[in-house]
Amino acid sequence: MKPDLVSGSPLWQTIFVSFAAILLLLQILRGWHLGLPRQLVRAGALVAAYSTALFGGALLVPWLRPILNVPDFIISALGGAILALIVYSVINTVGTILFKRTGQQESGIVRLVYGFSGAFLGLFFGLFFIWLLLVGIRSLGAIAEAQINASAPSRVPRFEERTGGRAATPMRRTPVESPEQDGFAMSLARLKKSVELGSFGEVVKQTDVLPGGGYETLGKVGEVFAKPERATRFLTYPGVVELADNPKILALRADPEVANMLEQGRLWELLQDDRLIEVANDPELKRQIKNLDFKAALDHALRDE
Repeated sequence: MKPDLVSGSPLWQTIFVSFAAILLLLQILRGWHLGLPRQLVRAGALVAAYSTALFGGALLVPWLRPILNVPDFIISALGGAILALIVYSVINTVGTILFKRTGQQESGIVRLVYGFSGAFLGLFFGLFFIWLLLVGIRSLGAIAEAQINASAPSRVPRFEERTGGRAATPMRRTPVESPEQDGFAMSLARLKKSVELGSFGEVVKQTDVLPGGGYETLGKVGEVFAKPERATRFLTYPGVVELADNPKILALRADPEVANMLEQGRLWELLQDDRLIEVANDPELKRQIKNLDFKAALDHALRDE
Protein backbone atom coordinates (compact mmCIF):
# COMPACT_ATOMS: atom_id res chain seq x y z
CA MET A 1 0.00 0.00 0.00
CA LYS A 2 1.33 3.40 -0.93
CA PRO A 3 1.96 5.91 1.82
CA ASP A 4 0.23 9.24 1.76
CA LEU A 5 3.11 11.63 1.19
CA VAL A 6 0.98 14.72 1.78
CA SER A 7 -0.18 15.79 5.22
CA GLY A 8 -2.31 18.72 6.23
CA SER A 9 -1.09 21.57 8.39
CA PRO A 10 -3.17 23.10 11.21
CA LEU A 11 -1.25 26.35 10.63
CA TRP A 12 -2.24 26.39 6.97
CA GLN A 13 -5.84 25.71 7.95
CA THR A 14 -5.72 28.58 10.44
CA ILE A 15 -4.35 30.91 7.76
CA PHE A 16 -7.08 29.87 5.33
CA VAL A 17 -9.83 30.26 7.94
CA SER A 18 -8.47 33.70 8.82
CA PHE A 19 -8.45 34.70 5.15
CA ALA A 20 -12.00 33.38 4.74
CA ALA A 21 -13.15 35.31 7.81
CA ILE A 22 -11.62 38.54 6.46
CA LEU A 23 -13.26 37.95 3.06
CA LEU A 24 -16.60 37.32 4.75
CA LEU A 25 -16.28 40.48 6.86
CA LEU A 26 -15.37 42.58 3.81
CA GLN A 27 -18.43 41.31 1.94
CA ILE A 28 -20.68 42.08 4.91
CA LEU A 29 -19.26 45.60 5.18
CA ARG A 30 -19.62 46.10 1.45
CA GLY A 31 -23.22 44.90 1.67
CA TRP A 32 -23.91 47.44 4.41
CA HIS A 33 -22.39 50.18 2.26
CA LEU A 34 -24.31 49.25 -0.91
CA GLY A 35 -27.70 48.59 0.65
CA LEU A 36 -30.39 46.08 -0.26
CA PRO A 37 -31.41 47.31 -3.77
CA ARG A 38 -27.82 47.45 -5.07
CA GLN A 39 -27.05 44.08 -3.51
CA LEU A 40 -30.07 42.56 -5.26
CA VAL A 41 -28.91 44.07 -8.54
CA ARG A 42 -25.44 42.65 -7.88
CA ALA A 43 -26.90 39.18 -7.31
CA GLY A 44 -28.93 39.45 -10.50
CA ALA A 45 -25.84 40.60 -12.37
CA LEU A 46 -23.90 37.53 -11.21
CA VAL A 47 -26.69 35.16 -12.32
CA ALA A 48 -27.05 36.92 -15.67
CA ALA A 49 -23.28 36.95 -16.23
CA TYR A 50 -22.97 33.23 -15.45
CA SER A 51 -25.88 32.36 -17.76
CA THR A 52 -24.39 34.50 -20.52
CA ALA A 53 -20.97 32.88 -20.16
CA LEU A 54 -22.53 29.41 -20.21
CA PHE A 55 -24.78 29.85 -23.23
CA GLY A 56 -23.55 32.93 -25.07
CA GLY A 57 -19.89 32.12 -25.71
CA ALA A 58 -20.64 30.07 -28.80
CA LEU A 59 -22.48 33.03 -30.36
CA LEU A 60 -19.25 35.03 -30.52
CA VAL A 61 -17.22 32.27 -32.19
CA PRO A 62 -17.93 33.42 -35.80
CA TRP A 63 -17.06 37.02 -34.84
CA LEU A 64 -13.88 36.24 -32.92
CA ARG A 65 -12.53 33.47 -35.17
CA PRO A 66 -10.88 35.94 -37.63
CA ILE A 67 -9.20 37.70 -34.67
CA LEU A 68 -8.22 34.71 -32.51
CA ASN A 69 -6.52 31.92 -34.40
CA VAL A 70 -7.18 29.16 -31.83
CA PRO A 71 -9.62 26.21 -31.60
CA ASP A 72 -13.30 27.05 -31.31
CA PHE A 73 -13.67 25.75 -27.74
CA ILE A 74 -11.07 28.28 -26.56
CA ILE A 75 -12.76 31.07 -28.51
CA SER A 76 -16.10 30.08 -26.99
CA ALA A 77 -14.64 30.19 -23.46
CA LEU A 78 -13.02 33.59 -24.05
CA GLY A 79 -16.16 34.92 -25.73
CA GLY A 80 -18.27 33.75 -22.79
CA ALA A 81 -15.93 35.47 -20.34
CA ILE A 82 -16.05 38.71 -22.34
CA LEU A 83 -19.85 38.65 -22.52
CA ALA A 84 -20.11 37.86 -18.81
CA LEU A 85 -17.93 40.84 -17.89
CA ILE A 86 -19.96 43.14 -20.15
CA VAL A 87 -23.31 41.94 -18.79
CA TYR A 88 -22.14 42.17 -15.18
CA SER A 89 -20.74 45.70 -15.67
CA VAL A 90 -23.82 46.99 -17.49
CA ILE A 91 -26.31 45.64 -14.93
CA ASN A 92 -24.24 46.94 -12.01
CA THR A 93 -23.91 50.35 -13.65
CA VAL A 94 -27.68 50.55 -14.16
CA GLY A 95 -28.19 49.59 -10.51
CA THR A 96 -25.76 52.30 -9.40
CA ILE A 97 -27.70 54.89 -11.39
CA LEU A 98 -31.16 53.78 -10.24
CA PHE A 99 -30.56 53.07 -6.55
CA LYS A 100 -28.85 54.96 -3.75
CA ARG A 101 -26.27 53.61 -1.32
CA THR A 102 -27.09 53.17 2.36
CA GLY A 103 -25.29 56.37 3.33
CA GLN A 104 -27.27 58.39 0.76
CA GLN A 105 -30.59 57.66 2.45
CA GLU A 106 -31.99 60.60 4.41
CA SER A 107 -33.97 58.66 7.01
CA GLY A 108 -32.06 56.94 9.82
CA ILE A 109 -34.54 54.04 9.90
CA VAL A 110 -34.22 53.54 6.15
CA ARG A 111 -30.43 53.56 6.49
CA LEU A 112 -30.64 50.85 9.14
CA VAL A 113 -32.96 48.71 7.00
CA TYR A 114 -30.76 49.21 3.93
CA GLY A 115 -27.61 48.49 5.91
CA PHE A 116 -28.75 45.36 7.75
CA SER A 117 -30.45 43.80 4.71
CA GLY A 118 -27.46 44.61 2.48
CA ALA A 119 -25.07 43.14 5.05
CA PHE A 120 -27.22 40.00 5.26
CA LEU A 121 -26.93 39.52 1.51
CA GLY A 122 -23.23 40.30 1.79
CA LEU A 123 -22.90 37.32 4.14
CA PHE A 124 -24.21 35.03 1.39
CA PHE A 125 -21.93 36.63 -1.19
CA GLY A 126 -18.98 35.98 1.09
CA LEU A 127 -19.98 32.35 1.68
CA PHE A 128 -20.42 31.86 -2.06
CA PHE A 129 -16.93 33.20 -2.84
CA ILE A 130 -15.42 31.04 -0.09
CA TRP A 131 -17.20 28.00 -1.49
CA LEU A 132 -15.81 28.73 -4.97
CA LEU A 133 -12.34 29.01 -3.46
CA LEU A 134 -12.73 25.71 -1.61
CA VAL A 135 -13.96 23.92 -4.74
CA GLY A 136 -10.91 25.18 -6.63
CA ILE A 137 -8.53 24.13 -3.87
CA ARG A 138 -10.07 20.66 -3.48
CA SER A 139 -10.24 20.07 -7.25
CA LEU A 140 -6.68 21.10 -8.09
CA GLY A 141 -5.41 19.62 -4.83
CA ALA A 142 -6.99 16.23 -5.62
CA ILE A 143 -5.05 16.02 -8.88
CA ALA A 144 -1.80 17.19 -7.30
CA GLU A 145 -2.16 14.83 -4.32
CA ALA A 146 -2.81 11.84 -6.56
CA GLN A 147 0.23 12.62 -8.72
CA ILE A 148 2.50 12.96 -5.68
CA ASN A 149 1.26 9.77 -4.02
CA ALA A 150 1.44 7.84 -7.31
CA SER A 151 5.17 8.52 -7.55
CA ALA A 152 5.88 6.97 -4.12
CA PRO A 153 7.40 3.49 -3.71
CA SER A 154 4.71 0.82 -3.30
CA ARG A 155 5.88 -0.49 0.08
CA VAL A 156 7.15 2.13 2.48
CA PRO A 157 6.49 1.86 6.27
CA ARG A 158 4.77 4.91 7.66
CA PHE A 159 6.00 4.33 11.23
CA GLU A 160 8.61 2.29 13.03
CA GLU A 161 6.91 0.37 15.85
CA ARG A 162 8.37 -1.21 18.95
CA THR A 163 6.95 -4.52 19.98
CA GLY A 164 7.39 -6.23 23.28
CA GLY A 165 6.00 -5.77 26.75
CA ARG A 166 4.70 -2.32 25.97
CA ALA A 167 2.06 -1.43 23.44
CA ALA A 168 3.37 -0.57 20.03
CA THR A 169 4.54 3.03 20.06
CA PRO A 170 4.55 5.14 16.91
CA MET A 171 8.03 6.50 16.36
CA ARG A 172 9.51 8.98 14.01
CA ARG A 173 8.26 8.53 10.46
CA THR A 174 10.69 6.74 8.18
CA PRO A 175 11.93 9.12 5.47
CA VAL A 176 10.45 8.36 2.09
CA GLU A 177 12.65 8.70 -0.90
CA SER A 178 10.60 9.85 -3.81
CA PRO A 179 11.24 11.73 -7.03
CA GLU A 180 11.47 15.47 -6.72
CA GLN A 181 8.00 16.90 -6.54
CA ASP A 182 6.96 20.13 -8.06
CA GLY A 183 6.72 22.69 -5.27
CA PHE A 184 3.50 24.21 -6.55
CA ALA A 185 1.81 20.79 -6.81
CA MET A 186 2.93 19.90 -3.29
CA SER A 187 1.59 23.20 -1.96
CA LEU A 188 -1.78 22.64 -3.65
CA ALA A 189 -2.01 19.11 -2.27
CA ARG A 190 -1.04 20.22 1.23
CA LEU A 191 -3.52 23.10 1.16
CA LYS A 192 -6.29 20.66 0.18
CA LYS A 193 -5.39 18.32 3.03
CA SER A 194 -5.19 21.28 5.42
CA VAL A 195 -8.70 22.57 4.69
CA GLU A 196 -10.03 19.02 5.18
CA LEU A 197 -8.54 18.60 8.66
CA GLY A 198 -10.66 18.11 11.79
CA SER A 199 -14.12 19.49 12.40
CA PHE A 200 -13.63 22.33 9.91
CA GLY A 201 -12.82 19.75 7.24
CA GLU A 202 -15.97 17.79 8.06
CA VAL A 203 -18.04 20.95 7.58
CA VAL A 204 -16.29 21.60 4.26
CA LYS A 205 -17.04 18.08 3.00
CA GLN A 206 -20.65 18.06 4.17
CA THR A 207 -21.52 21.48 2.74
CA ASP A 208 -19.83 20.97 -0.63
CA VAL A 209 -22.67 20.54 -3.12
CA LEU A 210 -20.38 18.98 -5.71
CA PRO A 211 -20.60 15.16 -5.72
CA GLY A 212 -17.68 13.43 -3.99
CA GLY A 213 -17.23 11.31 -7.11
CA GLY A 214 -16.05 14.41 -8.94
CA TYR A 215 -13.01 14.77 -6.69
CA GLU A 216 -12.43 11.01 -6.94
CA THR A 217 -12.35 11.27 -10.73
CA LEU A 218 -9.90 14.16 -10.57
CA GLY A 219 -7.72 12.11 -8.26
CA LYS A 220 -7.75 9.24 -10.77
CA VAL A 221 -6.67 11.65 -13.50
CA GLY A 222 -3.67 12.61 -11.41
CA GLU A 223 -2.83 8.96 -10.68
CA VAL A 224 -3.08 7.88 -14.31
CA PHE A 225 -0.94 10.61 -15.82
CA ALA A 226 1.65 10.45 -13.04
CA LYS A 227 3.07 7.23 -14.48
CA PRO A 228 3.83 6.42 -18.14
CA GLU A 229 2.62 2.81 -17.88
CA ARG A 230 -0.78 3.95 -16.63
CA ALA A 231 -1.04 6.57 -19.35
CA THR A 232 -0.20 3.82 -21.86
CA ARG A 233 -2.98 1.60 -20.50
CA PHE A 234 -5.36 4.57 -20.70
CA LEU A 235 -4.54 4.80 -24.41
CA THR A 236 -5.45 1.12 -24.88
CA TYR A 237 -9.06 1.64 -23.74
CA PRO A 238 -11.36 0.95 -26.76
CA GLY A 239 -12.90 4.42 -26.86
CA VAL A 240 -9.50 6.07 -26.56
CA VAL A 241 -8.08 3.73 -29.23
CA GLU A 242 -10.88 4.83 -31.54
CA LEU A 243 -9.90 8.44 -30.95
CA ALA A 244 -6.19 7.75 -31.41
CA ASP A 245 -6.88 5.92 -34.71
CA ASN A 246 -8.74 8.88 -36.15
CA PRO A 247 -6.91 9.70 -39.43
CA LYS A 248 -6.62 13.38 -38.57
CA ILE A 249 -5.08 12.63 -35.18
CA LEU A 250 -2.71 10.10 -36.75
CA ALA A 251 -1.59 12.72 -39.26
CA LEU A 252 -1.11 15.25 -36.49
CA ARG A 253 0.96 12.84 -34.40
CA ALA A 254 3.14 12.00 -37.40
CA ASP A 255 3.84 15.65 -38.20
CA PRO A 256 7.45 16.45 -37.17
CA GLU A 257 6.72 20.16 -36.64
CA VAL A 258 3.91 19.37 -34.21
CA ALA A 259 6.17 16.91 -32.38
CA ASN A 260 8.89 19.57 -32.09
CA MET A 261 6.46 22.10 -30.65
CA LEU A 262 5.34 19.57 -28.04
CA GLU A 263 8.89 18.61 -27.08
CA GLN A 264 9.92 22.25 -26.76
CA GLY A 265 6.84 23.20 -24.74
CA ARG A 266 5.60 25.74 -27.31
CA LEU A 267 1.98 25.05 -26.38
CA TRP A 268 0.52 28.45 -27.26
CA GLU A 269 2.17 28.27 -30.69
CA LEU A 270 0.76 24.77 -31.08
CA LEU A 271 -2.75 25.97 -30.20
CA GLN A 272 -2.48 28.56 -32.97
CA ASP A 273 -1.32 26.01 -35.54
CA ASP A 274 -3.85 25.58 -38.35
CA ARG A 275 -3.38 21.79 -38.37
CA LEU A 276 -4.33 21.48 -34.71
CA ILE A 277 -7.23 23.90 -35.10
CA GLU A 278 -8.64 21.83 -37.96
CA VAL A 279 -8.50 18.67 -35.85
CA ALA A 280 -9.94 20.34 -32.74
CA ASN A 281 -12.87 21.77 -34.71
CA ASP A 282 -13.70 18.49 -36.49
CA PRO A 283 -17.39 17.59 -35.74
CA GLU A 284 -16.81 13.83 -35.92
CA LEU A 285 -13.94 14.06 -33.45
CA LYS A 286 -16.09 16.13 -31.10
CA ARG A 287 -18.75 13.40 -31.25
CA GLN A 288 -16.21 10.71 -30.41
CA ILE A 289 -14.91 12.71 -27.43
CA LYS A 290 -18.44 13.33 -26.18
CA ASN A 291 -19.26 9.60 -26.34
CA LEU A 292 -16.06 8.51 -24.57
CA ASP A 293 -16.65 6.93 -21.14
CA PHE A 294 -13.85 8.81 -19.42
CA LYS A 295 -14.35 7.22 -15.99
CA ALA A 296 -14.23 3.72 -17.45
CA ALA A 297 -11.01 4.62 -19.30
CA LEU A 298 -9.45 5.82 -16.03
CA ASP A 299 -10.48 2.64 -14.21
CA HIS A 300 -9.00 0.60 -17.07
CA ALA A 301 -5.69 2.45 -16.67
CA LEU A 302 -5.63 1.79 -12.90
CA ARG A 303 -6.62 -1.88 -13.02
CA ASP A 304 -4.73 -4.37 -10.81
CA GLU A 305 -3.37 -1.53 -8.64
